[in-house]
Amino acid sequence: MRNEKSAMQVERRSFRLLSGLAMLGIAASVASPPAFAAYEVIAVTNGGTIDGVVTLTGAKPAEAPITVTKNQDYCGATIPNPTYEVGASGGLADVIVYLKDITKGKAAPTDPVVLDNLHCMFVPRVAGAMVGQMIKVTTGDPVLHNTHLQDAATSATIFNVAMPFKGFSVTKPLPGTPEMINIKCDAHEWMHAWIDERDNPYFATTDASGHFTLKDVPPGNYTLVAWHEAAGEKSTPVVVTAGKDTKSTITLAAK
Repeated sequence: MRNEKSAMQVERRSFRLLSGLAMLGIAASVASPPAFAAYEVIAVTNGGTIDGVVTLTGAKPAEAPITVTKNQDYCGATIPNPTYEVGASGGLADVIVYLKDITKGKAAPTDPVVLDNLHCMFVPRVAGAMVGQMIKVTTGDPVLHNTHLQDAATSATIFNVAMPFKGFSVTKPLPGTPEMINIKCDAHEWMHAWIDERDNPYFATTDASGHFTLKDVPPGNYTLVAWHEAAGEKSTPVVVTAGKDTKSTITLAAK
């Protein structure tokens, strides 16, 4: 009887172990990253340049300033809303511009993306990155922040680090698959930023005048995409000629 009982206990433990391993297998298959086309680095000796501007059509939306709910002694009572930063000629800042489905070209950037916690905001607000590129997060503020990176599509946490004192920094790798990354500070709910992680290095963020430049592009026909956090996304065809500058203007409508 005792041997029979022991055998049953062993059987139950084996069943639980096998069930656990099966569940781990299921989880692993679900968590497997999607495949994407490999990017090939080549010597671009006859590349062209895309020199462009992104403009906002219509009037800039009226936006109330952000109400500060924590650390007002340092952050202030309000912060100007940075969603639509429009220059004097209508150029729209903080727009990610990239080439879609380009499979070969110049080498990926080797320096890390730098993200600062500064004056109770993330700087820069929008940036591009290559898959697997390093990101250096630092803080210039004397208040406690945290930098929480999430997959924008699923809200899954990529990493979440505390920024306990001014001058603190940490460097970590970004995911190895293309995705839009949402960044927030859980301690200060108005702090947000975005990193658009691409499978090729042909990306740029528009400056205060809405200008961007993509250099060393192999000659050919491409799709140029512009993305803004509020105005959305727009694609346009572009033809790059060897050794020439190609001008491109993309218009986005305020929403």
